[in-house]
Amino acid sequence: MKRIDTSNWKAFVIGDLMDKLDLKVLKEDFDKRIDTSTEKDNEFTLPLINAKDGNNGIMYYGREADFESESMCLDIVQNGAIATGNVYAQIQKTGVLWDAYLVKPKANISSHTLLFLSKVLQKTIKEEYSYDNKAIWDKVKKNFILLPQNEDGQPDWVFMDSFMRNLEARSKSIVENLANIIGGGKS
Repeated sequence: MKRIDTSNWKAFVIGDLMDKLDLKVLKEDFDKRIDTSTEKDNEFTLPLINAKDGNNGIMYYGREADFESESMCLDIVQNGAIATGNVYAQIQKTGVLWDAYLVKPKANISSHTLLFLSKVLQKTIKEEYSYDNKAIWDKVKKNFILLPQNEDGQPDWVFMDSFMRNLEARSKSIVENLANIIGGGKS
């Protein structure tokens, strides 16, 4: 796959494009040991973000009634020896435990665009922040992120969506071709 030409991309202030969500734990006597689970089940259904490297930043699950939650957000890990600066797209309803936070794009964007933003944002902040220099929102929101721009000089959400949809279609085609080769041409 050829590289994206970023020479005409524009720098945007992250805080101009996104708002931090201040989601809270609703249960007054919350105790992580009994009010969360590391496995999703019938009781613990709400993904909770934390300082997690991998698994889309989900470390625990909680009860939906115990946490404020939001969907179509970006999870930014602010703390963690390895995970600081990781960014994950949280398309489903998600809550916050600690050491991470959710930001929501101000524009109404697609899940494909959210995935695009997560990778570009991570590339931007992962290099600057570390365990010793936490990726807290008061600092991150002042950083610039390079994004494709439309003819009006605004982020080109249509391009981002189209790019990710094309990438998804190519990936599906590759997997289908591989399955045909492995399966001897059977579908």
